[in-house]
Amino acid sequence: MARYITVTAAVTIAEPRLRAYLRAPLAPASAWPESDWAALCTSWSDRALCGRYLAELPAAVAECDSWLDGDHADHLLDLAGHDDLGLRHDAATGALTLDLDTRVDFELPGMIWAFTVLRGLAEVMAEGDGGLLELTPDWTGGTSSMLLSPRRSTFLDPARDAAALALARDTAFDVRCAVPERGEDESAAGLLERLLGA
Repeated sequence: MARYITVTAAVTIAEPRLRAYLRAPLAPASAWPESDWAALCTSWSDRALCGRYLAELPAAVAECDSWLDGDHADHLLDLAGHDDLGLRHDAATGALTLDLDTRVDFELPGMIWAFTVLRGLAEVMAEGDGGLLELTPDWTGGTSSMLLSPRRSTFLDPARDAAALALARDTAFDVRCAVPERGEDESAAGLLERLLGA
């Protein structure tokens, strides 16, 4: 049975750093410690699911790594061609939004893959850059959230980090308001190709 995830991102990043992210090789999921990924496993209200994900974690990270090749642009262009990817960027403010609905054939590796592709943004961020990634699967209630800042990507616990999550969501709303509506003439693939050609 097909599973689907919805991924949203609202970040602030200047265009030169966004281009650097697109051209950078994708780091494997195993580049982050297993204890970090454990926070993704335990972020769901279904305790049995959390336990299953923790047991599956080493194999899920290895499975995800087997899918990762090339740079960030390769993966985003592939998504733009095969999935419902919305991508907008405002050069004046650095506001970047991403909205993705995609099928995943394996639950935990699919979620790890989505966060791996996007957390690479943190590696090129500078002072004042940052944002929020959120992933919602269709097979369980809740959303997993990650805060991005220069060279840091941190999963937020919905209970322990409630105040930080609320602030991050307010900031994400402001970022979305700063991005102009996408024109009819520029698709997600078109925006990526324009950035890569600059």
